[in-house]
Amino acid sequence: MKKHITYRGAVMTWECDSNHHMNVMYYINKFEHAGRNFDLVLDIFKESDKDKIGIVVLEQNIKYIREVFEDNLLYVESQLVDVGNKTLTVFHEMKNARTEELVASMHIVLVLFDKTNRKSMPLPAERKKALIASLDTPE
Repeated sequence: MKKHITYRGAVMTWECDSNHHMNVMYYINKFEHAGRNFDLVLDIFKESDKDKIGIVVLEQNIKYIREVFEDNLLYVESQLVDVGNKTLTVFHEMKNARTEELVASMHIVLVLFDKTNRKSMPLPAERKKALIASLDTPE
């Protein structure tokens, strides 16, 4: 699947810590915003299903590559990299919008979640098939 820009924003003053760089909790916050936007690309379920079905995080691995500072402009590109029976693996790259340098990345494994029964659930067959086919789409 090709990469999609899923977040654009700036590092705000209150997001910086005593070292004057963006605190780790705000990297997670920006990746979370990217993930929510990427849900639109994945198109797993309809808006009318949002009270019954959700997507939850099973595992995440973040790499902090370069410091970012107040007023830096950032964007996140997201890409689906694997599809399982109940899981999706997504790779996010956060970049400095002015320099194009990679500043952080995150691999995240997501699970489709039945909100009523509070358990994981299989991906809808037709959507799973389409997502698997999209993995072969060149960037």
